[in-house]
Amino acid sequence: MGIQGAFLHLRMIIAIAIFLIVAPIIPLIGVKHWGVRFFDFVRLQTLTLQVTMLFLLIYLWDTPTYTQWFLQISLLLCIVYQAFLIFPYTFLNKQPKRIEKYYSQPLKLITANVLQTNTSYQKFIGEIQRLDPHLFITMESDQHWDDAIGKELPVYKHTTKVSLSNFYGMHLYSKIPLDHSQVQFLVEEDVPSIRTILTYLKHEIQIIAVHPAPPSPTENKTSKERDAELMIVAKQCRQSNISTIVCGDLNDVAWSRSSRLFRKITGFLDPRLGKGLYPTFHASYWLLRFPLDHLFYSKDLNVPVLERLRRFDSDHFGMYYEIQIPYKEADVENPTLTPTEHTEIKDIISEGLEEASKD
Repeated sequence: MGIQGAFLHLRMIIAIAIFLIVAPIIPLIGVKHWGVRFFDFVRLQTLTLQVTMLFLLIYLWDTPTYTQWFLQISLLLCIVYQAFLIFPYTFLNKQPKRIEKYYSQPLKLITANVLQTNTSYQKFIGEIQRLDPHLFITMESDQHWDDAIGKELPVYKHTTKVSLSNFYGMHLYSKIPLDHSQVQFLVEEDVPSIRTILTYLKHEIQIIAVHPAPPSPTENKTSKERDAELMIVAKQCRQSNISTIVCGDLNDVAWSRSSRLFRKITGFLDPRLGKGLYPTFHASYWLLRFPLDHLFYSKDLNVPVLERLRRFDSDHFGMYYEIQIPYKEADVENPTLTPTEHTEIKDIISEGLEEASKD
């Protein structure tokens, strides 16, 4: 390789290293455009590339210059930062054992983005029959999906249905009677959520299923609408005095600012802590998978078991959960929020509603 070729080779390496340093920092600037929020989703992928690049630089640069030292140290700091965000979802993050006593019969729940255009109804129905949950929630389900499920699974006779054909349909099917079921359009007029209450083992449980639109070039250009819906649901949870589960395709990752703020507002727990990321999208591309399908639960409950479903030809994997019910009901106090956090929540909701009104 000539001098010119070596110089170009070096410049290319430096450019890639700079990109890998800047990419994980971009979401911190608070810009909500999809092109910025995207780098929140790919932290595991960029972390892998950063580690690879750091070892490559150490191998190539035996006696690095000041600029090269700066790049290596910056890469190392970014690796530490991203590892800090992802670490809570690894098996290394040992969770303390719950001392509360729970009934031995857990409430079994499945959530799944089935993909509206997917016609592999029997594969999904087979997963329901295999795991036999008390209830399950489908997203992107239209009338065709409802017809197929209703025919094959009549035992799930308690339902709340929003049969839309805009990729935001949602259906809740339950063996257990549902009380006070509501279909809500919290931010966007064509994006529903479902809120209901059921009683299991004499214990009232509120379930809120959500599927906000993602920030993407084909959907919403920013994350404002999604973030606003999450904040509105979080405020609903703070105002509730019963056990609550929030679940669905949130089109967000657990380590994003919006997800962490949701947990801060509610005090809810994430069952993946200490167990794994359980990435659910995209089901066809294992190198580009993110944990977009979530379940958060109030601290009086416990979710010791979660499992990713087998593929049923959707672009998402479904999720199965076992939710333990406490022997004794306990009041769980809401976390304290700072004035700054109250202002941030208010601003997020206002911005999201304003953005949705433009469409």
